[in-house]
Amino acid sequence: MKFITIKESHYVSDLAVLKSRLESEGIQCRLKNELTTQVINYIPSMQVELQVAESDLDRVKQILVETGELPESAGKTVCPKCGSEKVKMKLSFKKRVQVLFSVIAAALFITSLPMDKIFANARFKCLECGNEF
Repeated sequence: MKFITIKESHYVSDLAVLKSRLESEGIQCRLKNELTTQVINYIPSMQVELQVAESDLDRVKQILVETGELPESAGKTVCPKCGSEKVKMKLSFKKRVQVLFSVIAAALFITSLPMDKIFANARFKCLECGNEF
């Protein structure tokens, strides 16, 4: 059985409530790196991973939306003009430089990438109608 990581945290307690909720719904889940992070918690890249069976992924997404852990529109970027899902992200030169330096810093200091901050005000272009939003 293949397991997929759905959430990560430095602390087991952050994942305990969600794990309990998933198990109460009959979804098999596990915590990866649980003991390692308790012993070696000073390594920034070492995190506990909440994993679920790949076969339960659709039900897990529904539960994550219900609990507010995942927005309803997660992973879906659609053109507001034509409704097409064929869109691509436009990155300015400044954003490309930020991504480059973030990747280098993450590699040097073994940390996670702050992509949520970098892509916070991302611009998109629809490949169907050419609309930029």
